[in-house]
Amino acid sequence: MLVIRKFGFIEGKGVLRFRLRQVRNIHGTGSLLKDKNEESKSSEEQKISPVDLSSALKHTSKLRVTNQELATLDQEIDLSRTKKISKKYTQDINRNVLSPEVQNAIKTQNTPAPPPTRNLRSKTNSKLLVGFSGKPQPKAPPKRNTLSKHTPYPKSSRSTKPHRAPPLTKEAIEIVSETISVDEDVKQVQQLDKSKIARLAHKLDRTLFSPGVHFLQDPRTRIYNFTPYLKKIIKVDEFNFDSIETFVSVSKDQSLLKVAEQENKKFYSSTSSMTSALMQFYLLLNNYMPNTEERFPFPKFSGAIERVASSVIVQPKGKNSKTDDIIYAVESDKSADTEILLSVMGHCLEALLTTEEKEFERYTLNYKNQEILDIQHKKQMEDEDDKPQNTYNYASYGDFLMRSQLDCYDERLPGNGTFDLKTRAVCAIRYDSGNPELENNTYQIWKLNGNLESFEREYTDLIRTGALLKYSFQARIGQMDGIFVAYHNINSFFGFQYLPLSEIDNTFYNHSRNEITKHIGATSLEDIDDDLPSYVADTQFKMSLEIWEKLLKEIINDINQVEQFEDTAFRLLLKSSRIPGSSKQRMHVMAVPLDKEQVHTLQKFPSTFKTGFKEDISPEERLQNLTRHRDELNDFNKKTTKSDLGVLSYCIDVDHYFGNSKSPVKDLHAYPRSKDQPWKLKYSIKKLPNNPKPYLDLLATTTDMLTSSHKKNLESTHNDDYEFSLNNNDAAQSSDRKKVTDKANVLKVYSAIGKARAEKWEEKDSNPVMYKPNP
Repeated sequence: MLVIRKFGFIEGKGVLRFRLRQVRNIHGTGSLLKDKNEESKSSEEQKISPVDLSSALKHTSKLRVTNQELATLDQEIDLSRTKKISKKYTQDINRNVLSPEVQNAIKTQNTPAPPPTRNLRSKTNSKLLVGFSGKPQPKAPPKRNTLSKHTPYPKSSRSTKPHRAPPLTKEAIEIVSETISVDEDVKQVQQLDKSKIARLAHKLDRTLFSPGVHFLQDPRTRIYNFTPYLKKIIKVDEFNFDSIETFVSVSKDQSLLKVAEQENKKFYSSTSSMTSALMQFYLLLNNYMPNTEERFPFPKFSGAIERVASSVIVQPKGKNSKTDDIIYAVESDKSADTEILLSVMGHCLEALLTTEEKEFERYTLNYKNQEILDIQHKKQMEDEDDKPQNTYNYASYGDFLMRSQLDCYDERLPGNGTFDLKTRAVCAIRYDSGNPELENNTYQIWKLNGNLESFEREYTDLIRTGALLKYSFQARIGQMDGIFVAYHNINSFFGFQYLPLSEIDNTFYNHSRNEITKHIGATSLEDIDDDLPSYVADTQFKMSLEIWEKLLKEIINDINQVEQFEDTAFRLLLKSSRIPGSSKQRMHVMAVPLDKEQVHTLQKFPSTFKTGFKEDISPEERLQNLTRHRDELNDFNKKTTKSDLGVLSYCIDVDHYFGNSKSPVKDLHAYPRSKDQPWKLKYSIKKLPNNPKPYLDLLATTTDMLTSSHKKNLESTHNDDYEFSLNNNDAAQSSDRKKVTDKANVLKVYSAIGKARAEKWEEKDSNPVMYKPNP
């Protein structure tokens, strides 16, 4: 191969030999190039002057190429397997092939050339033949790219070039294009009455100031780190749910509406109603790609987050007496919900963790049903003020008022001292959550690490299922310090962990580059942005609210254009997903107007069918009822799209700008260098043609989940392809025993293993010993 570095191309011997042959024919002279065998020739040999071949390419000279020569040229090119060459090599070689510069380049042909960046061989061959014959030749088959030994291997298989979303159809109309820079803080609307907020009981508060998981009981010595009272959890049918304050939905919360009017807010909502939408904004603003480990090093989200859309009901609830503006409640869509044991047990467990042992007795049905009650006690039971009251934090940003229930308080924590309390069931129960017999599950946690029976598995699932990200949004809305997590299997607690919000932010909003570069140029601790992930989380949270607020106003404006739908409710679907053929996320938005009766029907759909865990029905009958729920809900959803407005469809695209740059960030995952770097977000909302199919498909994905998990559970219950026995050695050693690989069945096997472990520990547990420090 001959390498000509100056002109940025690599020329094959066959091509160059053809060119030189034509030159010889014109001048009738000898060899033009020196090879290794000619190095000893006399220096007196006649020098050859450069020849201009540019006219030949323009077909103005007498130089012509026959078909046979063209075929020979094509063959020589293929046999030579030339490397990639410059686009403009044709002009360069004809102008310089015999110049002194080329002669010098030939002498240095062993010098490695810069590695090619694109495969241009087929394109170059075609251009070459067109130039000589005027007829394009068939393209050569594409060759596999190879890297020069001088080319460093890329750190990532993903391109660092900006990925542009493919253009939308001509029917897409841009209705909003704005650039925002958030500098406003989320404000607390009312001062908290901290005396009404519960506190952790049973000396669990020490976990707030000790990072990591704390075992209820040491698995090796069986010594308790906390009171043995937490070993046995009250049964759900023994708990008096009348003794605790019931949950008040957003649309029925008149106090919340009143505060919204006082604060001149157009929209009000709650943590449980907002988190699913905020998770979709997370996917959009971070351009979530699970394989980008430097930005998303945590376990990738499960398929449910990728498939299921956020669905909320937006209802007009009244007028602002000062501005005459309609005030809207934003409430979660409950149409595809079904009552499961875990959702009910959450209230019971929260009361247990915040109430001392003796005081907790008044939450039991035995206490309520005592035939002989002290008059004073009876009065206290009937006194509404004696019932624990829900305490809320009200926060505002833009036109949003956000309500958050406050579970716990400790004055030693930063901020307002509040934190959320979450009870997390083990994986064997969550994967079987539709089973009404969950109370019989005996799966154990007794290890820190491992794929099963460990806290590591439970924490990994917290991330993978999106539950931890949801918890972080709830804490941020409520202006809380963090999350207290209690791990259990419904029968017993296994351990406790406090997760400050800053730690959760480090999981979802950090970047590997930040850890490497944050110290550069720092002269003091203040210069090191240890809290940069929390800054990113706060900024994106406020950006999400601003885009969401603008979106709601645009949809309301579009609906109000039709007189019969003025100031009506609507269902809103939000779904962020990868644009086909692109590496960029886009949020798809769909809205369907609903009248009051349709809203009522949607929110009451679950109560129409006997599917809850309290229903005394067989698994087969429960599945039949769930199937009816799914099918009738699908039919109802389809009917809601038949109005004159149909389905209003939109999409949202975003670009990030850092510093004073007028160009968007080219990185796939925009991330600021520091908190001081200016950060702007440009977003556009485009209106799309009316198309009910994507809307109905997304809703069908949600309704299908009503039956899919229960059907799998039912099939695994009837599956006799496996057996498990610890006590039957013959069964254990039987060659007929089938291998268990299905996830649900594996977890059921480990539930049986857990029962065997509990029986083994029973002797030590019969005489509980609680840890006490030595004097």
